[in-house]
Amino acid sequence: MTNVNRYSLPLFLLSCLMAFIAGHIVNYSIIFLSLAWFDSHAMAGLGYGLCFGPTVILGWFAGVYCDRYSPRHVLLISQNSFFISLLLLYFALDAANQFQAPLLLLAALFSGIGWSFVAPARFSTLPFYVNRDKLAGAAIILNLMVMAGFGAAPIILKLIKVTYGWEQVLIIAAILFALSSLLLLPLSFQFKAKPAATALAEIRDSLTYVRDSDALKQLLVLSMIVFLLMGPMQVILPTISQQNLGIDETAQGYYLSLIAIGLIIGGVFAMVVKNISRAGVNIFIGVLVAGICLYFLAAATALSLSVIILCVAAASGGFAISFIVAGLQALSPDHYRGRIMSLYSMISQFIPALGGIIAGQLAQLYSPVFAMKMVALLIMVTVVMSALSFGTIRRLKRF
Repeated sequence: MTNVNRYSLPLFLLSCLMAFIAGHIVNYSIIFLSLAWFDSHAMAGLGYGLCFGPTVILGWFAGVYCDRYSPRHVLLISQNSFFISLLLLYFALDAANQFQAPLLLLAALFSGIGWSFVAPARFSTLPFYVNRDKLAGAAIILNLMVMAGFGAAPIILKLIKVTYGWEQVLIIAAILFALSSLLLLPLSFQFKAKPAATALAEIRDSLTYVRDSDALKQLLVLSMIVFLLMGPMQVILPTISQQNLGIDETAQGYYLSLIAIGLIIGGVFAMVVKNISRAGVNIFIGVLVAGICLYFLAAATALSLSVIILCVAAASGGFAISFIVAGLQALSPDHYRGRIMSLYSMISQFIPALGGIIAGQLAQLYSPVFAMKMVALLIMVTVVMSALSFGTIRRLKRF
């Protein structure tokens, strides 16, 4: 790794925060516009699915490129895809009804292309701005930026939309992306290009390495379980909060932003206890508590109780995923890190997308409450099964 000045990491993290807020504003815009224009949870789920679905194919190549080329360059180039997405949404605002759905879904697709490369590139760039002995802690802080972006986006979106309208929402998102890229321009580092095998050969090589590592394999599976939380929270929770709690549009933004507060609290708590508790046990407990809270959140009709449950659910999920990310960074060798973090990024995008599509369909067929409860039950069952069978993670103490 290359030594850089002390300002590089804070500036990089600020760039990440801006980009994650803007990226999730795009995602939430697609969800809210789907509900407003078409009154369809299925359309919202499909749009959200396209925001992350492309990573199933492109994420493999993103990992290869982040190991083969400078991940900072991959990041700067791929982030431009979000500008195309925002431009398409801007055109959709004034388009005829028959063109709104195609434009919205195409915008979601370009957002998905951007996420496919941007997320793994940011995780792969991090080690160039921090010493190895501080990498696990820096990974948790970077994950806090992810969580903060995920949670801050809805309140920022709602406040701007209610006050100024959708056009200003999209313009603010574009400005955040532009500032994020500008911050990265001076943060260069030396990167030694690696000998290039074919992309498919490098993908197979990385999959073989993960398959032979019980710890990495089990951490990735656990990340799949915890990310099941995110789809229903983004696709269904806006409707549930409106139906169960009767809150208006501005209050709904504040309510959804509690996810960010909970995620950040969970990540900070993980930082506090990472050296004095068992990492593996923390992951299992965090995911299980999050699943239980998600189940009861679906039926909560008192605002104060719903707020408490939502914060605990988000904090538990943030606590668990912080340990998972720290473990993946600490246990990944340098020459595989891009591809392994790409696998994680693919999971963090595809699983919420899949969960959002499934939850949207269930909500359309039955009810939003039923859909959220089914996802919560799936999370609880799978994490209990994992706790019983993942001996390597159960024994894991520190990273």
